[in-house]
Amino acid sequence: MVNFDIPWEDNYVGEWTDPPRRQLSIRKVKDRHYLATLLIDGQPIARPWMDNAPSVDMPAIYTFTALDGSNFSIDLWTNHSFTISLDYEPNFQIYDHAPCEALTMGITRYSDLDFLDQYYPLLGGLNHFVRVS
Repeated sequence: MVNFDIPWEDNYVGEWTDPPRRQLSIRKVKDRHYLATLLIDGQPIARPWMDNAPSVDMPAIYTFTALDGSNFSIDLWTNHSFTISLDYEPNFQIYDHAPCEALTMGITRYSDLDFLDQYYPLLGGLNHFVRVS
C-alpha cells in the first residue's frame, strides 16, 4: 500500500524479493541517498567488472526533474556508468493475483561499455521484485 505520508522515493525502502532466487534490500542513508544490497540464493553477487566487489551496500540515488521524471538507480559500478534502474509500482498486477507493491527494473550502462553485456545474467534477469510482507 502506498504511504502518502512519506516522500515518494521512500516507497523504495524495504525488503523485496523475486522468488525463488533474488532478494533486494534498500535502506535510506540521507535525503534521496540510499544503500542497496542484491542477493541471489542468499549470497551477494561477485561483480567481476569491479574486482569482484560484492553487491552489498551499493550506493543508490533518487533523482527527479520535470523534464525527465523520476529515476531510482543503484550504482553497480562507479559514476552511474552501470546501473539498475527501478520504478516503484504501487498496484502491480501479477497474472491472476491481487495487485501488489512491486519494483520493475532495467539495466543501463554507458554505450561505450558494451563489454558489460556479458555480465547481465549475473544480475538474475529483469523480472520484477515484490515487497516482502
